[in-house]
Amino acid sequence: MVSKRVLAGILLSLQLIINPLNAYAHGDITGTSPKINSIVAASPKTIFMQFDGNLIVLSDKKSNFLTLVDSKGVEVRLTDSVVTGPKITAKILDQLTPGKYKVNWRIVSEDGHPVKGSFLFTFKPKTKS
Repeated sequence: MVSKRVLAGILLSLQLIINPLNAYAHGDITGTSPKINSIVAASPKTIFMQFDGNLIVLSDKKSNFLTLVDSKGVEVRLTDSVVTGPKITAKILDQLTPGKYKVNWRIVSEDGHPVKGSFLFTFKPKTKS
């Protein structure tokens, strides 16, 4: 009699042989602008995120998007997010004021799974001496 644990291990092993591991990728971040947790001296004109695989664009424009929120929770105006292969970009329409900002994102990775998250950056202009 084969235990349930052993049977589950065998089935998982067979699944991994049939479907390669990269089929389970969920869109790992390979780059952002501004960089995650960075302090920038100039107000960024765009924000972007790059992932390790192409993003899937569904007919719904909200399948992949970026939003930008200041430290008071006020959303900064952006253009609609544009997906080009593994990259999602949006232009910032307002001049940022000094402070912390949160980029919220949602993408559909190449394996078809939606993935979301957020990251922070700080806009701190250099003071003139």
